[in-house]
Amino acid sequence: MPIVSTYALENTETYTQTISRSYTTTTVTYPQLCKSDKFAKSCQVFTNYYVSRFEHNYISYITNLQDFDSDDVLYIDKGLATQSITFEYRVIKKYNFATVIAHVAQEFENEHANFSEIFNFDLTTSKNIHFADLFENKELAAMICKNKVEDALSNANFTRLPLILAQIEVNPKNFLILPDGIEFLLSSGEIRKKNIKDRVFVSLDELQEAKPIKQWFPALQESN
Repeated sequence: MPIVSTYALENTETYTQTISRSYTTTTVTYPQLCKSDKFAKSCQVFTNYYVSRFEHNYISYITNLQDFDSDDVLYIDKGLATQSITFEYRVIKKYNFATVIAHVAQEFENEHANFSEIFNFDLTTSKNIHFADLFENKELAAMICKNKVEDALSNANFTRLPLILAQIEVNPKNFLILPDGIEFLLSSGEIRKKNIKDRVFVSLDELQEAKPIKQWFPALQESN
């Protein structure tokens, strides 16, 4: 029986919290495990990161719109920007790592932004697991992944494709560590508008030449 290319959510029950800053309001939906001693700190770290980044980015945005020749240059009245975040936690205790997926929706000044970001971290050290940690030859692995994404999107007339490919080649991000490979989440409004599949899976078979590190991939461990 083949290994399924996914991990189940740790717990589907959720709760919400609203955080207000001077110019932004963020509503966060958490899984129940964020109330546990083991994961409360990491949930708070991710929350602080997104709340602070949104506040900083919005202040920069409205400052750039400010007319500095106006008499009321110090008065900024642009209304509150809102952000909603849903955190998903996939905890893979057997292999000692967790994956956090943050689904983010932002609204400000008649603008809308929707994106998702993925973070993988070691359960023992709490350190992020980077793409370079997964392969002995990280450069070759990145090139294989770039080529796979390029093949998947080559006929989609996707204007941001060169930027995505350059990012993957230099420093791959936004990927899930799965039992038998990795899956990239291509978070872009343009992808959604064009109804393009936003996930590209790269199997361990395709990555063998880059020498995947057995610690992170159950398929390699269970094949022995």
